[in-house]
Amino acid sequence: MRVRIRDKGVNCSPICTLCNTEEEEDRFHLFFRCPGSSNIWSMWNAFSIISGILTQNHDINVVIFNVLQVITADDATLFGCVLWRIWKQRNNKIWNDITDAQSYVFDRAKTMLKDWKTTRSIQDTSSNRQQSKRNVKWMKPNAGRVKCNIDASFCKLSNRVGI
Repeated sequence: MRVRIRDKGVNCSPICTLCNTEEEEDRFHLFFRCPGSSNIWSMWNAFSIISGILTQNHDINVVIFNVLQVITADDATLFGCVLWRIWKQRNNKIWNDITDAQSYVFDRAKTMLKDWKTTRSIQDTSSNRQQSKRNVKWMKPNAGRVKCNIDASFCKLSNRVGI
């Protein structure tokens, strides 16, 4: 991530914020190779399924695509939640100088998924009710804050992933 920021001309250290090793913080390092991230993934029961994929390739897009090909749909949702919580852990360290425990990161990912499933279940049971449509508009963030929208897409036909 910092490598990409430096490529854009921002003067910052390329060293990983989480592990402070001499490793450059690119996407693959942050999400999979960083010792803290590796430890988080080892807490997942599907880790043994994906560990081989992580050693075969260091292209983040290929890794994510290949992982999604071999895990169940339920595991894929947790996989996405863990990626998100690792990203949040990194940002918490950078912006608040708070180091989250790796077990906390994994537990938050599971909790986030559980909450999402609960919400979806409630929405599904109430889907027969007519819900009013509302216009959702982008709102400018408060002064001193920055809004950053993140998205990802996966294309099975072209075997590509975009983050």
